[in-house]
Amino acid sequence: MENTPDFAVIENSLAVKVVDALTLRFTGEDQTGVALHELRAAHVAEVLQGLVGLTGDFDKAGVFHSEGPATSEVLVRPAKEGSFLMEVVRVVAENPEPVTVGTVLGVPSLSTIIWWATKSVRAEVKDFSRLENGNVKVVWQDDTAQEIPPAAWDELQKRTRRRKKQLRQIMAPLSDPRVTALDVASPDDDETQSQDDAPEAFELTRSDYAAVRPEDDIEEDQTIFEIEAQMSAIDFEDPTRWRVKTKDQNRSATVEDETFLRRVASGLAIRRNDIFRLRVREDATKKNGRTRTKWTVLKVESHRRSTNDDDS
Repeated sequence: MENTPDFAVIENSLAVKVVDALTLRFTGEDQTGVALHELRAAHVAEVLQGLVGLTGDFDKAGVFHSEGPATSEVLVRPAKEGSFLMEVVRVVAENPEPVTVGTVLGVPSLSTIIWWATKSVRAEVKDFSRLENGNVKVVWQDDTAQEIPPAAWDELQKRTRRRKKQLRQIMAPLSDPRVTALDVASPDDDETQSQDDAPEAFELTRSDYAAVRPEDDIEEDQTIFEIEAQMSAIDFEDPTRWRVKTKDQNRSATVEDETFLRRVASGLAIRRNDIFRLRVREDATKKNGRTRTKWTVLKVESHRRSTNDDDS
């Protein structure tokens, strides 16, 4: 460890201030019962990527700064000899004017953010209420409760798929059968501890890792367009079972134009070759590489009669 750069030198050269820190300790043993002292490099890389992504999202949301984003950066300190202990610090550039970062009442630590994010995956929200101090009291389905700053609460409601990916990256070593748990802790320092209900230290296990398993890769898109078509099949009882025929395809569609449906129910004569100008919404769902589309006729813009008297 003699050639390891002194972190204080790095800190001073960058003119930064340490505002938060946490330790990640991966515990376990190999097949011979020897205590864990190494991790796969690919897993360590994922841990750091997940931490950077998670911190970046909450930093941009203003969670770490009462007056907006603090533009902080995540650094890693050298591991301590004798265990696989990863020490992560969040720093901000020094500012001659005082800023409210990391030391004010209610500003959460990195470990608290990980705790809340993991909790939101493991338990559904049962109830929440806005408090007079501006924070949000969240009651989870397991009847535990936390008081969360509004910016953090708003961010927890967003990017749920990406949040799962970030947490899975942080817990990536738990996919190794040798690793049994991840201990997350913040230093016992009053200057960096926030006043919240999250524990100062907690353990994540393989059940937590399983809870952030990625969902099916689903992409949804919606397009509205107008097109000319013929009504090739009409269902007077079920407007979701109509069929429309364009020059390119013949497909089912749901008709939501109530005015048009009432005209049909009142006896509107429709010939096979009549041309309709339709406003259509196409909902496309791409799941695991396969795309399905659904058509909904929002409005029948116009109806042009067929000139062929034999088509009835």
